[in-house]
Amino acid sequence: PNPRANSAVAAMPPAARSAARTSSLYASPPDRIAIIGTGVIGASWAALFAARGFDVVGMVRNEHEAKLFAAAASEAWVRLRARGIAREAAPTRIRHVFSIEECCAGAVYVQESVPENLRLKQQVVAQIDAACPRGVLIGTSSSFLSASLISLSCAVDPSRVVTVHPSLPAWDNFVEVFSSEPSHVARLVDLLDCQLGMDVVPLGRESHGHVLNAMLLSLATTSALLIRSGVCSAAEADRAASHMGKLMYAGGGGSANYVGLIGGGKLDGVVAIATDGYTNVPLGMLGSAVTAVFGHGLLGRALLWLLQLLHAPLSLLEGWLHPMRAIQTYFLSPCLDEYRRLGGGDALCHRILQRVIALDSADNLPPLSD
Repeated sequence: PNPRANSAVAAMPPAARSAARTSSLYASPPDRIAIIGTGVIGASWAALFAARGFDVVGMVRNEHEAKLFAAAASEAWVRLRARGIAREAAPTRIRHVFSIEECCAGAVYVQESVPENLRLKQQVVAQIDAACPRGVLIGTSSSFLSASLISLSCAVDPSRVVTVHPSLPAWDNFVEVFSSEPSHVARLVDLLDCQLGMDVVPLGRESHGHVLNAMLLSLATTSALLIRSGVCSAAEADRAASHMGKLMYAGGGGSANYVGLIGGGKLDGVVAIATDGYTNVPLGMLGSAVTAVFGHGLLGRALLWLLQLLHAPLSLLEGWLHPMRAIQTYFLSPCLDEYRRLGGGDALCHRILQRVIALDSADNLPPLSD
């Protein structure tokens, strides 16, 4: 089943969500949240929950870890205060204990953020599952591993282990969630959106890296290959990514940019560009390799001519006869639907332009380098 279609909370309009947040930020008495895994992500979760009025208990193994947890939570708290989320000068609702059983006692929700090691996560989550009463959800911040894999060792209720993967809770409010149980998704959206104020993306199914890290991994891998192959420096790759990010942010993501700015508001436009791009991948990559190895001499030029001849039959295909066109149409059609949902046309492009201008004129941004 698609959990997104069954979450009434996820469909709440922004005004209703805002009202829900206002009425539920500070429960009386506060609910208790358990944090297992108190590194950067776990400490950030702890600070965020505490800033929203929850009592937070983190599990540490020794006094040294306790000091590291307190320091990381304080650092996250400074960022949350700067963003206007935390109100008090210091986090007073966070404490630590030395066992999973004590940490989970009385908790209404458990957030696991131990290192990305399958065996370790399975052992820890199995202990959490044994320590928590039925009905308490166990969120895993796993960056790539699925909750289904992580919950294999659970004996009490494996279905309550759910994916709750944030970007960086102290820096950004994005979080993606998945559970095969629609009621679990609704509870997560209520907790994370209505009470924490996060931008929750319920996923339709499990996937390696979910959405955020799958896209980040693709960008990081491509950037590293470009840098190491001598195409550009790290600084130049960062500049390209920054400009791409600006347009992505201005357009609210990829759909409006793909269809509106690149495709001229029509699916055929962006499909044609994508078809040309993907059709020429073998020619472009092999051509670059030939030039890198053989240079621009006679042998290099002869091999380039040979590549062009071998590629010619595919490039002669036009319209719907081109197999790549059908593939691109299938994959890009949802982008057209989103473009239309946003309003489409000149009005949407004008709004994107205004956002670009606002980003261009953000001269109050501090420089990254001294």
